[in-house]
Amino acid sequence: MKKLLLFTSVIIAGTLTAQTTIYSENFGVGQANNPLVNVYNGYQNTNITYSGNADIRTTTPSEGYTNASGSGCVFIGAVTTNPEKYLLIEGINTTNFKNITLAIGHYKGTNTGNNELKIEVSENGTNWIQLNYTRPIGTGTSTWLLIKPEGIIPTTNNLKIKFTNTINSNVGFRIDDILLSGESTLGLTDLTKNELKIYPTIITDGIFNIVSDTNQTKKVALYDINGKLIFTKETHKIINVGKLHKGVYLVRIEENGKSFSQKIIIK
Repeated sequence: MKKLLLFTSVIIAGTLTAQTTIYSENFGVGQANNPLVNVYNGYQNTNITYSGNADIRTTTPSEGYTNASGSGCVFIGAVTTNPEKYLLIEGINTTNFKNITLAIGHYKGTNTGNNELKIEVSENGTNWIQLNYTRPIGTGTSTWLLIKPEGIIPTTNNLKIKFTNTINSNVGFRIDDILLSGESTLGLTDLTKNELKIYPTIITDGIFNIVSDTNQTKKVALYDINGKLIFTKETHKIINVGKLHKGVYLVRIEENGKSFSQKIIIK
């Protein structure tokens, strides 16, 4: 239920504009003695809060992917004692963005498994959404790689991103070159329910209709409950979703510089 409520409250926007950098951090050149993330003073973003028991290191610098910055990186060490090792980043403003994506330079200290470094986002610090990723396993895969975790990233004035090492063995992770991007919504106003309507919102025959006062061509994007884009389409009125699985989806519509979002259920 919490997942559904969050899904319907987050505005996931359309797909036809360029990505803009919201936040990026390459952790500078590092410092001697491996300072904890909360006392390190080499960040690019001085208006962002960094906390946790991870530390900044210059060993094993990032490499092997496009724009790898090298030098300083965050080491999120093995879980040998409580609490778990983590990095928490707070204070990122995503209010005026949509279609938000995250890319991270990622190093795993093991050849086995993937997705063990837990990556979560939150708009309030209480309810967390885990983002998921996969990467190769087996001999030679304990390397740097650029990953792009998938999941819903909220629009909020204080986005929090948390990285946690949950492995109970001598395995550490490193991260570098965090890049949060999105499409600006500045200048895009909201369509009201009087100006545009979607019906039915509970779909049993595979079709729903879009009616607006202006009846202009509309850019339609459909997302599943995990925030994954299913398709985009330009239309005046009718959308066919008959081939999709049953479940909850979010429709995002742009028309004449305005936008509208609506939850639908396919039965």
